[in-house]
Amino acid sequence: MDDHNDKDDVQDDVQDAIAEFAKDEAERDRRKQEKKPKKDRRPIYYAIIAVCIVIIAIQIPKIVSLSKQEPKPNRLGATQTDELTDACINNLWAILQTLQLKETDISEYSCPLNKKPYILTKNKDGYTVECPNATLHGFSHVRITTSKPIPELIP
Repeated sequence: MDDHNDKDDVQDDVQDAIAEFAKDEAERDRRKQEKKPKKDRRPIYYAIIAVCIVIIAIQIPKIVSLSKQEPKPNRLGATQTDELTDACINNLWAILQTLQLKETDISEYSCPLNKKPYILTKNKDGYTVECPNATLHGFSHVRITTSKPIPELIP
């Protein structure tokens, strides 16, 4: 019987060794799974950064042009005017405001082209203020009236 017990002990030892081996093998497999390299996402990040740089590079000319942009005209319409004509129109607006305050001294205002004073005439509807250099602006008349408070640029 002793022989039989020795065989059982050996079988138990073998089974224990097999179980331990299987357990170790499962542990090794688990470690391999953990050590698997994760996907490297750096190329995706580099691509996103490259796209952003391209977008910024495309926008740079627009950003630079904003700082060097010519002033836009002060009114809407089909007539194109230059900066000096726009300054003259601004003076006409300021003179109109002065006239609406019942002040008729407009001697502080002059045309930006050659500094000649504006021509003020009184008529039955109120006052008319006209630029003395309308032809230099490219028009026959550049004027504003208190009855029609919109600058007129007559070709």
